[in-house]
Amino acid sequence: MGVKATGESMNREFTNENGEVIVSLSANVGINTIGTMTLTLLDAQKIKDSETIVEELKALIDDVLAMSAKYLN
Repeated sequence: MGVKATGESMNREFTNENGEVIVSLSANVGINTIGTMTLTLLDAQKIKDSETIVEELKALIDDVLAMSAKYLN
């Protein structure tokens, strides 16, 4: 019988100041499994023009690291 993985997932979308989705994220972490984080960058020019996306993505990485820290031995 296999070992059941214990963990959690996170899905988020980030919008620019016009409400357009410009980045989406899927992250999975857990015990007895490989953690993944996938960022999908939807529009490079809109990302470049966004005034808030850099800080939002930095906070996102902190959130994913905090989520994964729960499952470290």
